[in-house]
Amino acid sequence: MTFSSIMAVVAFWIMQIISQLFFKWGSTLDSRWLWGFLCGNVFGFSSIYFLMMVYKTMNPNIAFGICAGGAFLLAQLALSLVFKSEVSILQWGGVVVIVVGMLLLAAGKPLA
Repeated sequence: MTFSSIMAVVAFWIMQIISQLFFKWGSTLDSRWLWGFLCGNVFGFSSIYFLMMVYKTMNPNIAFGICAGGAFLLAQLALSLVFKSEVSILQWGGVVVIVVGMLLLAAGKPLA
């Protein structure tokens, strides 16, 4: 993985986190809904550019697993921190399982 592809993965994760934060923020009050929807979609839609950059340098199955899995996990953590939602022990276990799955996916060599 090159430095530029690592930066593209990080940019994708950051934009996905921001997108999810806007969606949640927009859902807290009716007066915020439209802005939350619009801003969340701008960041979410724009993040696909970085995913496509990663696809250029990696196996697409691995790239998507790392990008989507990391974005999901980091968004969960950000939502939990920013909106003060509790995460149970069982849910933390799920986070660990996903991290292990991402590591196994990244470590595996594709057949062919």
